Amino acid sequence: MKKTIRYLFLSVFVFVFSQIYEYFSHGVYSNYMLYAFLIPFLGLSVPSFLLHSLKKALPTNSRFLWKCGIATLTVGSIYKGILEIYGTNGYFEFPYLFLGAGLCIAAIFMICTKKRAISLGTA
Repeated sequence: MKKTIRYLFLSVFVFVFSQIYEYFSHGVYSNYMLYAFLIPFLGLSVPSFLLHSLKKALPTNSRFLWKCGIATLTVGSIYKGILEIYGTNGYFEFPYLFLGAGLCIAAIFMICTKKRAISLGTA
């Protein structure tokens, strides 16, 4: 449950950061910045709460990849929001998306292969 609370605080931090940044942006808003807090909330807090409620655990490597993917997606969303507020675009918008999604997909793949190996009795 401690992890869930930490992830909630992380989501609150991202929310407060984006609100403060947009407050000083002279009336310019970005949905990427506004909703960036949902990425750690839905990607870390909710799954952590569900796993804790179900008393399940995930393999360490897949948890690490998942956290890295969520962190990459969150930073990429904030980066895209900053660029939109500034009124420009950059080169790293899509790499953040693809790398973050790739890390999350790799984590899901590792979880699925681990469960399959356990069901086959090879792990």
